[in-house]
Amino acid sequence: MPFDKPSTTTVAVIVGVLAVAAGVGAVGLLTTGSEASPPVGHNASERYAELDGVTATVETTIERGGESNRTVRDVAMRPSAGQVRLKPTGDAATNDTVVVANGSTKWSYDPDTRLVSRTDAGAFSDRLQTRGERIERLFNRAVGSDGTDSSPSDRTPGVSPLPAVPHAPDTPEAPATNRSDGQFAVTYDGTGTVAGREVHVLHVRPREGAETNVTQTLWIDTEWFAPLKYRTEWVDDGESVTTTVEYRDVTFEPGLSQARFEYEPPETAAVVTPDLGVNAADRIRSIDGLTATLHRRITGVGSLASNGTADEPVETVQRVQAVPGTGKQRVQVLESYTNESESTDLRVTNGSVSWQYNRATNNVTRLRVTNAGQQYERIEQLFARLNRDRPTSDDGDTTGPSPGLSPMPGTGPIGGSGLTTPQLPAGQFGISLERAAQVDGRTTYVLQIEPESEGNQSRLQNYTQTLWIDAATFFPVKQYTAFGTDEDRFSVTVTYRNLSFTDGFEPGTFTFEPPADANVTETNPLGESYDSPEETVENASFPAAEPTVPPGFEFTSGQTTETEVTELLILSYRNETSRLFVTASVTNESALPENLTAANGTEPNGTGDDARDGERIQVGNRTVRYSAGLSKSVSWSCGEVEYSVGGSFVSKPLLIEVAESMPCP
Repeated sequence: MPFDKPSTTTVAVIVGVLAVAAGVGAVGLLTTGSEASPPVGHNASERYAELDGVTATVETTIERGGESNRTVRDVAMRPSAGQVRLKPTGDAATNDTVVVANGSTKWSYDPDTRLVSRTDAGAFSDRLQTRGERIERLFNRAVGSDGTDSSPSDRTPGVSPLPAVPHAPDTPEAPATNRSDGQFAVTYDGTGTVAGREVHVLHVRPREGAETNVTQTLWIDTEWFAPLKYRTEWVDDGESVTTTVEYRDVTFEPGLSQARFEYEPPETAAVVTPDLGVNAADRIRSIDGLTATLHRRITGVGSLASNGTADEPVETVQRVQAVPGTGKQRVQVLESYTNESESTDLRVTNGSVSWQYNRATNNVTRLRVTNAGQQYERIEQLFARLNRDRPTSDDGDTTGPSPGLSPMPGTGPIGGSGLTTPQLPAGQFGISLERAAQVDGRTTYVLQIEPESEGNQSRLQNYTQTLWIDAATFFPVKQYTAFGTDEDRFSVTVTYRNLSFTDGFEPGTFTFEPPADANVTETNPLGESYDSPEETVENASFPAAEPTVPPGFEFTSGQTTETEVTELLILSYRNETSRLFVTASVTNESALPENLTAANGTEPNGTGDDARDGERIQVGNRTVRYSAGLSKSVSWSCGEVEYSVGGSFVSKPLLIEVAESMPCP
């Protein structure tokens, strides 16, 4: 029957069997005298347990399709303590993986990505410590030189070669405990020499009818019963593949110290653990204060910004003081591309009220803010998704939508651009930890967020996001977001520089007193808040329709406000990645200045036409206006009540669906 590609389990079994087989041949060898000599390997576990240390240079060669790849590493081990240190040597010393296990913790450092994986070494060290016992059991169940199995009904436990040697792609591993299930025959081929030491030579081959084509040869030290060489061969997709691992310059009992197996990650490396980021939100909220210079760069403004006309990149620089998680911020514009007469150059927020001040015009805008604290739980959710998707995870649920990130502190529309850093749109997105990188002297985890398939673009074409998360605090110190075609692509890059963490700020940092002669406007004056959309609509000062929102959106807040000019109702909804706002308002035209009117130009029930900007769309018996940009909305009038449904990165069909649920009386 044709051979199939060997499974990892099958190959592992062979490797283990071979390692054990090193002593197999000796099992049946007796002296010719009247008294039989002890079988070879009868004391393998005892001798192996007595081995306190070994050092060597290990060479790994992989041959496939006429090509060969070779790596050389230095290894130090204390099998009895489950300790290993493996590091590159020669030209590879600066760009190859370092592995250290001290019996309880295993470290693996990849200098290419600057990531250090820290895991529990319990199972790893246990396999190293108990390998001698498995070798001895293999000797006790070895195949005789005549090819007959001494105990055919028993499974032969595998024995992994020296652990921690990285395997090349598609190279079958040599697991520690897999069993051969009778598919392999082990034969003894006498003794030989490896690294100047005498070894037992064992061969492991598939039995007739076995579902594998993997063979292996092992050379096991006759004194300490440690494998000094092993070769694995198999056929994959019609190509012959051979992996050879050989130990040279071997020294047994070199007197290794405990310090040899301790490890300190490089300063520029980021440590990755199985529960990475599990407390990210609390870590960020524990920051008493931060100061930084915030740099924001926007490209593609001409195509996507509602007020943009230029195609060249635009940049702003802001001075930020903030208390993460509280909504308290003081943001001052240092450099801006906007017109001074339209620009807000200072914003002060105390967590519930925000003041925006334009010094050039002496105008002050006061508005109420809700949910001002950053949603740092979303960073924690990103790491949770990352941990769940790792191959070693026990959680197979990777079908849920990927959580997005709220804009970082100081990235709001200060400066008059009206552009914020967009969140992840709804849809299936993959999260990957690409590498560690330095951002203004800080070590960060670099998270990459991309659609899981070409057909899954959600509402933004070719959406990608990269996040640089501070390894010490989990604070997002840099964020890059882009979407659109290659010819018409929009991107936002936000970077914190000169970032420092403080014990707090001087009193008054997050309070603002407008100048006595300033023009103060309340664009969202304080009103009443409610816990449900029904309660909000019931308490409005005018009759209003209640919307039906799609599944997945949850109600977050309801508010009604009244001024001399306007009566306003606002309903806010959100899902994992999007925001949706429904507003209804009635304007007292008699209270407006003479040069302004509230008439929208539509006929009753919103069936007329008007001169406003926006695409006209027929929804039932109404003509609504659809406006697109970073924020999309549909709006219409029902008599004196003007409605709007909008949000950031919500689809046109979704907005129309909500509008359809709110018919005019």
